[in-house]
Amino acid sequence: MPRELHLLAFGNTRSAGPWRHPGIDNSTAGVRRRLIEHARTAEAGTFDALFFADGLNYGPPATWAYKTPEDFEPLTATAALSSVTEHIGLVVTGSATLQHPYHLARQLLSLDHLSGGRAGWNLVTSFAQAAADNFSANGVVDHDERYRIAEEALDVVRKLWDGWGEDTIVEDRAAGIFHDVTRIRPANHHGRYFAVTGPLGASRSAQGRPVLFQAGSSETGRAFAARHAEVIFTSHGNRNRAQEFYRQIRTASLGRAQPPLITPSLRYVVGSTEDEAKRAEREEYQYFSPEYQAGWLLEVDVDVTDADLDGPVPASAFPDHTQTHQTALAGYRALAADGNPTVREFLYRTVNGWGASVVGTPERIADEIEEWFTTAAADGFVLRDTGLPGQAELFVEQVVPVLRKRGLFRHEYTGTTLRSHLGLEVPGR
Repeated sequence: MPRELHLLAFGNTRSAGPWRHPGIDNSTAGVRRRLIEHARTAEAGTFDALFFADGLNYGPPATWAYKTPEDFEPLTATAALSSVTEHIGLVVTGSATLQHPYHLARQLLSLDHLSGGRAGWNLVTSFAQAAADNFSANGVVDHDERYRIAEEALDVVRKLWDGWGEDTIVEDRAAGIFHDVTRIRPANHHGRYFAVTGPLGASRSAQGRPVLFQAGSSETGRAFAARHAEVIFTSHGNRNRAQEFYRQIRTASLGRAQPPLITPSLRYVVGSTEDEAKRAEREEYQYFSPEYQAGWLLEVDVDVTDADLDGPVPASAFPDHTQTHQTALAGYRALAADGNPTVREFLYRTVNGWGASVVGTPERIADEIEEWFTTAAADGFVLRDTGLPGQAELFVEQVVPVLRKRGLFRHEYTGTTLRSHLGLEVPGR
């Protein structure tokens, strides 16, 4: 069976910069409407899923003046979206180091049931001090220790998800017996970091378990993702680095029945002509907030808050090493070194993290997607638009038909679960 391109979209609306656009309603009701419209647009384009990032904090104080309140909490938001969509997957970020595995397992499996088997978990190991401060944590745990905690947290969650088998529910109305208790498996987990007895009290979903996403790109993170992830969300500024990452993951995951799918982020700006696309990018630049971006970068130990926006990026902005987000530090350092941008230009580049970007006509964007897909740089993409009105709709109306015409992307959904969209097997108990 030929490979099929996978397209996901960020579900979050951008919280800094675009809110200044006169066409954006910043009220709570406006955010809710925009969230629903965005989900329905992505579903009309037969996207695999919406992907919701999350940070468990409002960000560094240096950002507070420049941003609207954050998007809705993702598990709550996706539960609401499950009732206004029918097919599109709903992937939420949950911290394996700050959120308890029992709560995560229960919430995610509830979302999976409520959505009819469309849930995914983007497992992260929280690195921000501001997030740790909200959870009675004694500082941020060292990088590799976070992955040891995540390893055990994932083990607990899987045990809880697998507590019910296909034959556990007997529903014997005459006898008044709903479950064969001999077929319930309590977790009975007593480890270094967690003690969880269980069971969860929820049967398996239509897709068995929520799909596991992971975004680790450091050496430790890649090893974790190669062992466990079903889909890897990553960022690469160019195709050569993406190809190398793809090869490393495929090699590290040898022996698995299905290697993880790799879906890097891709920012796009689309226009019917090149000039129209460039005008749309200039509009995005007009509304982006360098002050917000500078404040947000403090979370990954990059500090340009006092630098001249129109001067060069100072070398002092980057520490020699970090225990927060090693890949982010390397990615932002590379952005600052590429063409010697001013601080303002560097900050604009960071709107897309350190990922890839393409600006142009539908054919130009489709060319870029096809090239990455056919040269083993990606199995698909998590798409990020400008956050300004109309871009997501233009992608669905103009880029998706080109991809379909080239035989790269589906014309309609053929299944009902996120696993079926992604071509993933239902895991055994």
